[in-house]
Amino acid sequence: MKAIVPSSKRFLKSISQMPLVAQIFVWSIAFFALAIPVAIRWQPLETVDIASLRLINEGLATQWLDNVMIFFSRLGNLPLTWVLIVFWLGYWSLKRMGDWRKALLKWLFSVLAIAVALGCADGISGKIAKPIVGRERPSKIVKEVRLVGGSGKAKGFPSSHASNAFAVARVLHELAPPKMLWWLLALTIAISRVYLGYHFPTDVIGGAMLGLAIGSIVALIINWSKSHFEVSTSR
Repeated sequence: MKAIVPSSKRFLKSISQMPLVAQIFVWSIAFFALAIPVAIRWQPLETVDIASLRLINEGLATQWLDNVMIFFSRLGNLPLTWVLIVFWLGYWSLKRMGDWRKALLKWLFSVLAIAVALGCADGISGKIAKPIVGRERPSKIVKEVRLVGGSGKAKGFPSSHASNAFAVARVLHELAPPKMLWWLLALTIAISRVYLGYHFPTDVIGGAMLGLAIGSIVALIINWSKSHFEVSTSR
């Protein structure tokens, strides 16, 4: 555990130090590099994918973990999740800005940034990427997949849950602490989709890459707005 925490901190530090334009480029290229072999059903990748799916979906299966993973899989659909995030952003804005007027503007901008990231990630992954790649869900490709709590109706790649979670986590990383929590939640949501049998591992990896690219674009806008606002208020 002690080794995991420092490595996680180094990962977060490397993210914050890498220029946002570079982040957008890296995650976009990585997404396309994965989407192409998935779309053509490259056999070596599919073989590894199926083996990894069985390891997570069947090898880790327990009743209590089923309930935990169902909860995290549905976390983004719970109104309370977004109420808590919005409330926390408001509290953090007031704490950072001091003046309630500036805090209100920062809070509104933060909520808008989250909404844009979420809407873009969900729309691009579900309406554009999924139909183009055309990959089916595991239940239509692999025999006897353990499905827990139902199954998705849309195509499989990329996972919209993973895309949405990582896009929001990337934006929250720019807006408010605890930064580690946002990443852990996004990672758990992504893993839950594989565990429950809804997605292959590459589906959630591709979704995470797409979400990180979109979130980095929104983060770039956030940083530009911050610098522009600071220059305007200093005059």
